[in-house]
Amino acid sequence: MSLKFLIMGSAPESLVNFRGPLIKDLIKKGIEVHVVAPDIFSTGIAKNLESIGANVHEVSLSRTGINPFIDIKTIYQLWSLMKKIKPDYFLGYTHKPAIYGNLASWIAGVPHRFALITGLGYAFLGNKIWLNYIVKSLYRFSLSNAHKIIFQNQDDELLFFNL
Repeated sequence: MSLKFLIMGSAPESLVNFRGPLIKDLIKKGIEVHVVAPDIFSTGIAKNLESIGANVHEVSLSRTGINPFIDIKTIYQLWSLMKKIKPDYFLGYTHKPAIYGNLASWIAGVPHRFALITGLGYAFLGNKIWLNYIVKSLYRFSLSNAHKIIFQNQDDELLFFNL
């Protein structure tokens, strides 16, 4: 039985441009790699990832929207996908994949859950107090269930934990 690894990004291009070497290395090690992103089939990125041996999935995700119903739909789709795939590992990077992906992976019982924080962004640091509170609360709850949190920027890590 081979290990399964699910990687989620909010932009299909980033799976190739920023996570491509990781995906290739995992596949070389005999790990079954699944990737998920919004609009991945309409961009041509899916064929690129499939050509290196990745299994490609699409999920609806509003990268910048704040509609809770759409976000709940995303979490449900991710949970459903994870129950089907049964990954051993999950890695979500950027805001919503880190938050919603880790939440869905926790609910789905994925044994190893990771978040890569690539930056704090407007929603975390912006001047909308209500949005700032919601984002911090979502991060706090979701990432409390992650096994490892990786920060791309040490200053963001320090600010993240101070806030």
